[in-house]
Amino acid sequence: MTTVDDQRIAALLRSVPVPEPRVDVIRAVRDGRRRRQRHRVGGIAALTVLAGVGVVGAVEVGGTANAPAPTTPALAVSPAETGSAAPRPPVTCQASWLSQPIDGPVAVANRVDPTGRHIVGDIGTGQEDGRVVLWTNGRPVVLPAAARHAAAVNASGQVVGTNGDGTGWVYRDGKLRFLATPPGYDAVLVHAVNGRGDIVGTARRSDDSHHAVLWSTDHPQQYRLLGQRGSSATGITEDGTIVGTMGELPYRWTPQGVGAALAVPDGYPRASVDSAHGDWAIGMVPGGQQGGAVQMLPVRWNLATGAVNLLPFPGAAGIAANGDLLVTDGAPLVVASDGTSRRLPGRPEVRATEAGTYTAEGISDDGLTVVGAVYENQAYRPLAWRCVR
Repeated sequence: MTTVDDQRIAALLRSVPVPEPRVDVIRAVRDGRRRRQRHRVGGIAALTVLAGVGVVGAVEVGGTANAPAPTTPALAVSPAETGSAAPRPPVTCQASWLSQPIDGPVAVANRVDPTGRHIVGDIGTGQEDGRVVLWTNGRPVVLPAAARHAAAVNASGQVVGTNGDGTGWVYRDGKLRFLATPPGYDAVLVHAVNGRGDIVGTARRSDDSHHAVLWSTDHPQQYRLLGQRGSSATGITEDGTIVGTMGELPYRWTPQGVGAALAVPDGYPRASVDSAHGDWAIGMVPGGQQGGAVQMLPVRWNLATGAVNLLPFPGAAGIAANGDLLVTDGAPLVVASDGTSRRLPGRPEVRATEAGTYTAEGISDDGLTVVGAVYENQAYRPLAWRCVR
C-alpha cells in the first residue's frame, strides 16, 4: 500500500458518516437459522457451524510483493479514532512457509494465538480425514486423530475444536480431552478459548434450539450455560468478555456475567457477532439480494464505547486486539483502526496469479502475524506473514 493510498483512505475516513449505535432492536436477528461456514479453503471440506459467516479471502497477487492490488474502500471509523493520534510507524511484512509434518494436498493455517507464537491448521485431502496441526514457533505437532476441525488456540498453546459428530474437545499439555455436552442437547459447537482457559461455544438440539456454553480447559467435563435458551457464544476476549447472541439480539456478557444487547447499524434489522479480541468485535448484517441469496455485510463493534460501524469491505476474516482488521477484498489486507492499511506480500516463487491464490484467516493481537495458505499446482500450502514495525 502506497503513501498516496493511505492519504486517500485517511481523507475518505474523515468524510464518512458513522452510524449511531442503536440498541432498541425489535425485529428478528435472524430469519430462521443463520449458518456460518468456516471454509477449509476454497470450499473444500467446509464445516457448517452456527452463528455468523466466516469469509476466506481470494487474492489476485503475483509472485512478488509489488503485484497490483485492488482499490481499497474507505473504512468507517468514529471521529475519536481519526483525530490527532500520532501516525503509526511503517510496517513491513514477509511471507514464510509453515513446514508440513504429514502429506496432504490441502494444508492450511486457520488460526493464530494472541502472541503469534502458536498457529493451528489442518492437513489432509480436503475431506473428513484432515489432521489438526499445531505449530509453535514454527515447529509442528500433529494432534491425535480423534481431534478434528480446530477452532482456536490460546497463548499457552491450548487448542479447542469440534469434531464432525458435534463433540467438543481441548488439547492441552500433549493430551486430548473431550468437552461435556449439556444434558438435553445433541451436540456442541466450540468457537473460542482465551488465555485463562475459558472456552465458549453453543450447545444444540436436533430441533435447532440452542444455548450458549462456557467450559474450562482445567475441567472440560464441567460447564455453565449462559443466559437463556436461544443464546449462542461465538467469541471471548482475554479479560473474559463473551460475545454472541441472546434470542434475537447480538449480545455481550461482561467478565462478571452481566449481559447486554449490542448495537445494530442504522437501517439494518439484525446482526450477528462472529468473534472478539480486545475491545473489538466483528460480525455480519444482512444486505441486499445477490444471485438469489442474501449478501452478508461485515460490521465492527467497539466494545469499550458501544459504537458499531458498517465496514465497506466484502468480508472481514478477523480482528486483532489493537483494532487491526483482516480484510477479504480480493487480496490479503490489514486495515488499522486509524485507516492506515497494508497489503500482505506474496512469495517470490509462487507464480499463480488467479483469484484464490492466497487466503488469510487469522491475525494476532498486535496485528503483526497473519496466517493462511497458498493455492498453486492443485495443492494448498500453509503460510504465515510476519510483520515488524
